[in-house]
Amino acid sequence: MRTRLNFTFHAMIAGAILCMFASCGKTDITPDCGAPLCQIQSFEGDNYWWEGHVVNTLTYNKAGNPILRSRSDLATGNENETYRYDAKQRLTDQILHYENGGYGGDFREWHRFKYRGNQDRPYMDSLYNNGTIGDHPIPYPFLPPLIIVIYFNYDAKGRLIEENSFFEDGAGWYKKKYLYNSANNLEKLAASWGSTGWVVDTTYYGPYDNKINFLQTNKVWQLLTRNYSENNTQTAVTYNKYGLPLQFPNDPKGKPVSFLDADLTNMKIVYKCK
Repeated sequence: MRTRLNFTFHAMIAGAILCMFASCGKTDITPDCGAPLCQIQSFEGDNYWWEGHVVNTLTYNKAGNPILRSRSDLATGNENETYRYDAKQRLTDQILHYENGGYGGDFREWHRFKYRGNQDRPYMDSLYNNGTIGDHPIPYPFLPPLIIVIYFNYDAKGRLIEENSFFEDGAGWYKKKYLYNSANNLEKLAASWGSTGWVVDTTYYGPYDNKINFLQTNKVWQLLTRNYSENNTQTAVTYNKYGLPLQFPNDPKGKPVSFLDADLTNMKIVYKCK
């Protein structure tokens, strides 16, 4: 067991109106009130698992969705990421690569998300390992493709609450369950590995602050970080006028803040807000 601390024009107008009625200028800012008005431009901090400062830069498309994550600690296991979308601006591809993610380059890992009808949350992720970037994953001719399928389940609030993953031959890889508390914050993650569930790992989250979770600035960040909490897993040193954290403390207990696959202490976030 371990503990880890881990647009449309109309939507913008609606968000602004909601903020006025919810008294967003007060200290008790309503969760999700100011998040749609801001985009995360960069985040940086000290890597929790080894010494070193990490800087991540984010690029967005005209619709306000992220298309590229560039990181200073580029290496195997720490790849840049490219994001692709369908005509409805739903995330369809998450491509991990070492260079700029252009066609003909190599990818280390590729996630392809599938949707049912007009639903805006994916029910499945097909994971491919190692190949060439094209309109779709192109496996290397000298290596058999490794495909892993992940199925998602959500609660009535649209939060991811369960993952079930299988290898291509149908053998189980892992199962994960996410439990939220009455404050709508992720309380724990229970993961079992292997087809018989012979290894179990429980991760606890919190304590939370009472401000807006920075992951709510974009639903892509919530999905990829696997966290739909309303608040942040630590109290920040400073917040912006929308109630979003600007800098988290360098916690002497070594409790990191999680964003995507990065666990960082002394984390700083830069936003671009309306």
